Amino acid sequence: MDTNGPRWAPMARMSAEQKLDYSMKLMALVLGMAVKSVKADWGQKGTSRLRRTFLEAGKKLGAAEKKRLKLKSGNAKTYHPIVEEALKAFNIRYKVTKLTDQNYSLRVYGCPHGKNFKNAGAPPEVCDVFLGLDEGIVKSLNPKLEFALTKHVLRGDRYCEYVVRPVSPEKK
Repeated sequence: MDTNGPRWAPMARMSAEQKLDYSMKLMALVLGMAVKSVKADWGQKGTSRLRRTFLEAGKKLGAAEKKRLKLKSGNAKTYHPIVEEALKAFNIRYKVTKLTDQNYSLRVYGCPHGKNFKNAGAPPEVCDVFLGLDEGIVKSLNPKLEFALTKHVLRGDRYCEYVVRPVSPEKK
């Protein structure tokens, strides 16, 4: 019997919370390894391509969530009920600092994804790739809006900050 590694109960005896924690740690490990490998082999070009893949998946997810939640408008406020579902499901502390039709700012404190990515030794770009999903969700709601990660715990900030805003004229 191995006594050196972490002690995990067999999956059948894990609580729902333990299964979620295990799954999130496993996802962080796998995505972290993938991003690290892509970055090592193909650099910024590779991680950008991976992010675009997540963005396309996010567009589909956003359209499905808009329909499921019966959201009518396609403005910055529309993103909040979608992201709030995930925040509440994962018991993540957050604070909305701005909520208008055109602008949305959200601070995320103690994000379990960031903690798990850090513990797995993932590079900071892992969040850029993973949050491509959110970028795609926002684009599915309104292509004239953009998603930005303006603060990031893996880059030394105390919290992560998501911003939804009109696309700047330079990016159009």
